[in-house]
Amino acid sequence: MRGTGTGIERMVEGLLQVERLLGHMEQRQTEQHFRNGVKELLLASRSVIDSVIDTLDEKESTTTARKITISKD
Repeated sequence: MRGTGTGIERMVEGLLQVERLLGHMEQRQTEQHFRNGVKELLLASRSVIDSVIDTLDEKESTTTARKITISKD
């Protein structure tokens, strides 16, 4: 059976790692990078959606059926 000392030591070590990670995130402004990434994703998605809409509009305008009358003169 494990002693209580090793469990507590591992927990403290884990907390120190989390603290270091949060410190690095704060130094590197991770939140701002994340926000910028989401903005870029949304702009790219919007661009793709606009392209699809334009393509659908072009297809509608070019595939209009016209009735052609043929006279037998």
